[in-house]
Amino acid sequence: MAKLAVIDCQVAGIAGDMLMSALVDAGANAKKVQDAIYACQDHLKGSRISNASFEKIVTHGFSATQLQFKYSDHIHERKGIEMLRALTKTCDVLGFDQRTKAFALNTIKMIILAEAKIHGEDFNSVHLHEASSVDTLADIIGAATALQDLSLLNSKIVSTPVSVGGGLLTFSHGVVPNPADAILHIFQGKRFVLTGGQTKDELTTPTGAALLANLAEKSIDYYPPIVPEKIGYGAGRKKFDGFANVVRVLIGESALAVEKDVVCVIETNVDDATGEMMGNLIDRLGEAGAKDVTIVPGTTKKSRPTYLIQVVVDNSLLNAVLSILFSESGTLGARVQQMERYILPRAIVTVPVTIDDIPFNVHVKVAKDIHGNTVGTKPEFEDITMISAKLGIPARRILEIVNAQVNFKI
Repeated sequence: MAKLAVIDCQVAGIAGDMLMSALVDAGANAKKVQDAIYACQDHLKGSRISNASFEKIVTHGFSATQLQFKYSDHIHERKGIEMLRALTKTCDVLGFDQRTKAFALNTIKMIILAEAKIHGEDFNSVHLHEASSVDTLADIIGAATALQDLSLLNSKIVSTPVSVGGGLLTFSHGVVPNPADAILHIFQGKRFVLTGGQTKDELTTPTGAALLANLAEKSIDYYPPIVPEKIGYGAGRKKFDGFANVVRVLIGESALAVEKDVVCVIETNVDDATGEMMGNLIDRLGEAGAKDVTIVPGTTKKSRPTYLIQVVVDNSLLNAVLSILFSESGTLGARVQQMERYILPRAIVTVPVTIDDIPFNVHVKVAKDIHGNTVGTKPEFEDITMISAKLGIPARRILEIVNAQVNFKI
């Protein structure tokens, strides 16, 4: 059976220190994590960590692990690229394996990209405020160290819906609605459901969101079939009246190698349409989150040429997909059925590759059989074309090189 982990953040959301503490509570080596956290100060000028330790506490009747963290930082605003360089140096000094290093760097990059989008600035020039202190590096490095120690980065990981809280937030740019814009940009286009939660306060932080988005493949409404082995509870610093400020991590083995979900299958027939229109429709439906789009040419009544359009989509996206289907295809109606799907395990993993002595991170879809054995890998073609454009090498050749390295590492 394959290893499986569930990050449960549906009650109290998620922050970097809470995830890290939950992983330590679940069995990660606390001394390794502490030493890794202290290493962060050596590469971020002006910062000094005076305490990084883990303590057992009881909150709302739950025994949990909590990070005790104290630091001083004379610099209150740094460029995102400076934080990235400091994190890279720390990863190298700690000797992270390639997958752990890629996870850590992708997490900080996601935060920087979100801030760059919000402020309309370039990745290399945007400044960070709340995420510019050594505690951000400590959260990322500590979580990465714990994940590596538990050998979880090669496992299937999912989360529950993400509680974000409500109300208003006051930060360096004034008063904003909660969740903050950085949270929304981090989760944009990813398969995570955000929920308000039980308080008008910030429950999920940008660092916690970026760690989760790079770690789990999606959020699910119900726990998957799992044989529990380890359970960890990580407590945050805030206190709430009605619930424990705790994130829970469950680690176990997948009880079934085949997953099941429910999707909507939409069908319609369109005549008086061109191939170009159908191509544009496929693109628009894909951007809206359709799982699959199939268009089949045929002949309908009165011998008219037609296209049969079939779209598979999550229930939550049904209205959005129908809106695009009606507006872009010109159809006057559509047939919708709910269907159960049985799905072989698959995951998107980040694999480091080197081409012409230049390192790249490539997203790879990994497919498994009913016994959990890897039966196929497929690099994301967008990554292939990006590398091809950068190096001036044909995409076909880049794909060959990447496949050779991916098959060796997975």
